[in-house]
Amino acid sequence: MKLKTWHLFAVIIILFICSFYIINQKFDKFYRVNGINNDNRVLIEKYLDEDEQMFLIDNQINISLFIDYIEEDFFYLQNYQYYNQLANSNRYQKKKDIIDIGNSLSTRLSYLFSDKALSYAKELIDNQLELAFLNESHFQFEYIHLYKHMKELYGSKDYSYISDTHQYIQRLNELGITSTEDIEEVISQLTTAYSKDILSQLMNKTLDEGVEIVYNPYELSTLVDHKHYIGFYEPSGLLLTQDIPRMRYAMYLQSDAYNALIKMYQDLSQNHSGFILKEAYKSAQSLDEKEIGMNEFQLGTSISITQSQVSYKDFENTEMSKWLEEHAYEYGYILRYPKNKASVTNHAYDAHIYRYVGKSLAKSLNDSHLTLEEYLDMEE
Repeated sequence: MKLKTWHLFAVIIILFICSFYIINQKFDKFYRVNGINNDNRVLIEKYLDEDEQMFLIDNQINISLFIDYIEEDFFYLQNYQYYNQLANSNRYQKKKDIIDIGNSLSTRLSYLFSDKALSYAKELIDNQLELAFLNESHFQFEYIHLYKHMKELYGSKDYSYISDTHQYIQRLNELGITSTEDIEEVISQLTTAYSKDILSQLMNKTLDEGVEIVYNPYELSTLVDHKHYIGFYEPSGLLLTQDIPRMRYAMYLQSDAYNALIKMYQDLSQNHSGFILKEAYKSAQSLDEKEIGMNEFQLGTSISITQSQVSYKDFENTEMSKWLEEHAYEYGYILRYPKNKASVTNHAYDAHIYRYVGKSLAKSLNDSHLTLEEYLDMEE
């Protein structure tokens, strides 16, 4: 009886071992992988080597996160997150480009930042700077926010903004602008105001002592004169001064200045006739070399007014001139060079020249009897 019991246990153990072996032989190692099915199992076994298969299993990666790329040449499963970040940007139509760029990002960033590589890749892709990083050896992550401003001025495959940014930082440092916050603010202003070529000319111009670069010429209170330089600046939003009597057909103003002038002209004309717009926006190309960058008419917010049937020098004595001095501020205009202020404005009194600064500032200057120069000095 004891012998038979022992034999029975032996047979059971042998059968268990055999069953375990057979089951183990048929065990599906991908059973824990999300999204597995017969079709993509075939692809996985065909295109992933043993290391990649183990990486897939150990990290339980969902099949849907990489299956679209698995048949591409040079696909590496370990880089699937780079591929997906690039694909999610919606800036790449070809899978080959996604694979190539993703692999390059993984290689370089892993070398530079090890386990933080993926987060740096996300920062690059979110700011559309991944190609600049891969193509420019002097790329520095600390300047990403500056690159983002600068790249808007350049063509899609022109990465020279990387080296230009470094040059402009050095130039700003020479001008006393050294803090990260101040540099970013100035770069933001410069790239808002100037085109690529005009900005390059501006930043490479050797200025006389005491002359400052104007970083924000689009501001209504911007001062431009022999000490404040805007280079070949061209304002945006210029409009033809139609519906206003003018000396020449092709005369333009910045849109806000033009709209305010239309209203002022309409109200003025109810009591005074003969209004003529003598001067408006002047391009840098239309100025003498010594005036370029130092003439307020480049801003597109300055005008010169005269009256028909009245000599130019007698305009200051007309009722139209008096009306303008009393009411121009209501429309956002100021008499730019008033009486008894030549020592401040460095310009003789001129009843013809008005400057649009917006209603709020115009009223403030009118009430305080300050010139634009005096106001800006007080602000500083």
